Amino acid sequence: MNEAKKLQEDLGVNTVVKLKYPVQLATGQILEQVTVRRPRVGDLRAVSHFTNEAEQELALFSRMTGMVPEDLDCLDLADWKQMQETFRRLTETDQDGK
Repeated sequence: MNEAKKLQEDLGVNTVVKLKYPVQLATGQILEQVTVRRPRVGDLRAVSHFTNEAEQELALFSRMTGMVPEDLDCLDLADWKQMQETFRRLTETDQDGK
């Protein structure tokens, strides 16, 4: 991990999710971890036109990871659950109100 990515992770901007079940993408690359950045208001606006909750979540996670939805489709459900839990952690406030 380079210094900038490490700093972003330390600051809580990005979180790395290590996959329990790595997948092979269409490019042939083996995906073992996914970097998830904190969501922004623009992300919510960009996916608000989807009426289906699952499609909205997929589009949001696509924006937060920089991955195409088709690659996210390859994830095991256990890893998808980890992604959802990461999203909840990134959007919760801590006890100090931050």
